[in-house]
Amino acid sequence: MAADNSATDRSPDPAKEVTSSAPPADRKLALIRFAVRAVRVTASTIAVVALLRQQWVAAAAFSVAWLLILGSPRVFPLLQDPAEAP
Repeated sequence: MAADNSATDRSPDPAKEVTSSAPPADRKLALIRFAVRAVRVTASTIAVVALLRQQWVAAAAFSVAWLLILGSPRVFPLLQDPAEAP
């Protein structure tokens, strides 16, 4: 009976969960940079599509959003991709 209790009472160690599930800082930065690039491409694409559909307000809004995202590495230097650095 004691063997049955030990098999069903398998509570994970909280310290192991935190360290194993947290990605390293470099991985987090790479994911953030990827997300910023994806949002930048999406904003520019939506701006162009809105211009083609003659939705001027939406096109202007997404164009401004695209320009703000384009300048974000100047404000947040961590977002600048090392491959794109001058």
